[in-house]
Amino acid sequence: MKEKANTILKWAVIGNTAHLIIAVLNTYVEKNSLGIMALMTAVSLLMWLFIGFKMGESSAKSKETDFLLFGIICILPVFLYILIAQLTQGISGELTTLQNYNMFYFLGAPILFWNTPFYPIMNLFSDSNIYVQMNINLLLVLLVVFIGAYVGKEVKIIKIKKNRKKMAYNEN
Repeated sequence: MKEKANTILKWAVIGNTAHLIIAVLNTYVEKNSLGIMALMTAVSLLMWLFIGFKMGESSAKSKETDFLLFGIICILPVFLYILIAQLTQGISGELTTLQNYNMFYFLGAPILFWNTPFYPIMNLFSDSNIYVQMNINLLLVLLVVFIGAYVGKEVKIIKIKKNRKKMAYNEN
């Protein structure tokens, strides 16, 4: 059990670190070019798919619920930050516009930074609340990580079965 938890945490930290590197690179990308922004989104999603794949491949005995837990742990830090920002935004009804603006960008700047690779997705839902857009991004990352982990597990199982058949053939 401890080994499984260590594997989950290891890949979640690697995934978040890689995502932050992609977000830093995304700050240097021209925001007017939809093609380049879509490429950054694709790079981020492929990175999360790869992280999920490696996690699933490293633990072939894991269940699908473990992969869901892995996806939740991957997005947990930014999810908690978004949740805190949403709650404080809702509680702050008596603040002036300037105070509300300052509070959002104090809490929201790291959230916006994490979401920079997903600007094309956020633009699809431009009429909706910013928090709805960010929650869509989180759910997308959760889905991609889950799919990657599931595929990684299946690939590992296929390799194990192939090796068993090969060993059985060599014994005969």
